[in-house]
Amino acid sequence: MKRVIRINPLLVVVMICSLNSIAWSNTTPQPPGPLPLIAAGSGANLGITRLLAVAFVKNHPQITIEVPGSIGTRGAIKATADGAITLGLISRPLEKEETALGLSVKPYARVPIVVATHPSVKDEGITFQELIEIYKGTKTSWKDGNQIIVQARGKSESGFLVLQNKIPGFKEAYAESYQAKRWSIYYTDQAANLAISKTPNAIGVSDLGMIKAENLNIKILKINGLLPSPENLLNGSYPLGRELSFIYREKSLPKEANGFLDFVRSDEGRKILKSNGYLPVN
Repeated sequence: MKRVIRINPLLVVVMICSLNSIAWSNTTPQPPGPLPLIAAGSGANLGITRLLAVAFVKNHPQITIEVPGSIGTRGAIKATADGAITLGLISRPLEKEETALGLSVKPYARVPIVVATHPSVKDEGITFQELIEIYKGTKTSWKDGNQIIVQARGKSESGFLVLQNKIPGFKEAYAESYQAKRWSIYYTDQAANLAISKTPNAIGVSDLGMIKAENLNIKILKINGLLPSPENLLNGSYPLGRELSFIYREKSLPKEANGFLDFVRSDEGRKILKSNGYLPVN
């Protein structure tokens, strides 16, 4: 005798309605998510770019701006030229062969480069000559007798390029110390800043903007008696500074990215720059 299976008609209706609901949800257009923009490059630009991005996105919630870890100025140039990122972040001028890539360059700020130390260092200032002697290895102690620990950067780092160009004799002292492998070398701004902040009696090179924007526990030294301030950089009395810029492909720049660039140069963007130790560039 065959077994008779009874099907509840109400259950069939519920199942059909459920299937139709699933099918409808899969075919109904969904609202677009936030449009992602990627800004990447030199570690010197990261902290302030993130602050500017947060302020911009606050008033443009349909846009997201991702600012990943440092890929360096050279990495920013390559990634922008290849179309891998929307905006490149650079902290030095383009070199001759890089200008042939057809990238647009938009400077947005200048910032004082600083000689920085761990907070444990009691010295308040340093001279150009003392800095040269430290890198030569002939000056090895702070005034209180503690040993100076140098945290150096790669030879193509933008801050060290400025020191080599602006301080007579530093280029030769640095080249000799680099060849001799006298000091620890760091290849990103964030790694170098962390080493300075974590190593008692350490000395290194940073900039005023990174220290403020990233809330770094680093002491800033006067150089030749001058404070590395935006005012002294502007009036020319303080000679160590660098320019930060955005780079992009003009023809394929999204309007949202162009809106962000306009925001950086707006009154609100300039206020953020100034409050973090930068000189806005018109």
